[in-house]
Amino acid sequence: MAFLYVLLVVIWSTGFITGKLIVGLIDPNVYLSLRFFFAGVLFLAIAVWKRRYFPSWKELPKHIIAGILMNGLYLGFAYVAIAKGLPAGIMALIGALQPALVTLLAFLIIKEKASLKGVIGMLIGMLGLGLVVSPALALDMSHGGVSLFTFALACSAIFALSLGVTYQKLSISSSDIFSSMAIQNLAASVVSFGFVLILGESLFKLQLESILLMFWGVIVLSGGGVFLMVWLLRKVKASQVSTVLLLAPPLAAVESYFLFSESMTMIQIIGFVITIVGVYLSRPKAKAA
Repeated sequence: MAFLYVLLVVIWSTGFITGKLIVGLIDPNVYLSLRFFFAGVLFLAIAVWKRRYFPSWKELPKHIIAGILMNGLYLGFAYVAIAKGLPAGIMALIGALQPALVTLLAFLIIKEKASLKGVIGMLIGMLGLGLVVSPALALDMSHGGVSLFTFALACSAIFALSLGVTYQKLSISSSDIFSSMAIQNLAASVVSFGFVLILGESLFKLQLESILLMFWGVIVLSGGGVFLMVWLLRKVKASQVSTVLLLAPPLAAVESYFLFSESMTMIQIIGFVITIVGVYLSRPKAKAA
């Protein structure tokens, strides 16, 4: 299980890198709508090939809602907020609230309880992530304020993701994962395409880099990262998975250091270590054989 957590964090962190690499090649929501569509087709093909059962018409709306929340609205709102000038540092800091929000929603909706040690570990991890993004946050704030509407979009993105994560633990958790992922991705592609129309996006430079980035998004990010996250949500507590994902932004900062020669301050390095400690403390106790 530990290996799967590491794999999830590594894949999830590359999503931040991909967001930087598509700049100037593909508009954000054009990228998302195509990524979700092809991922949906991929999961649909796997489900048909493996002869998996599909949800009934009565259950279908639940899977559509889950996909819209966890993929379409989360990334859609986040990209729109960033497009309207929200600094990445502020977006990351708002995202650090997600584990606490998931823990609260999981308790209120599905009565999932978190241990005191897990909560303390989660809070320590959030503190560490705050230190990691603090240099970028200070730089971002010096360039001007953020409108209330843009800030609300960012908060709505994190709330949609948190609600989507919690929703995955409801009745759809017993459904076939391949058919469910097909429906969720196709539903998310419709939402992302709606953002394309609203924002008037159209950029897609047909070249090798664009094709490779699309391949990475479909196969690795959606086919690997999101699939693995949904699979883990069916096996362990929602708050536990969300806390582990606190490691993704710090890891992305390390990746940016090597890929884009972005500097890392001592505060960021200390914050990364603190985040690791917090996530380690939040891990569940191993059960005796």
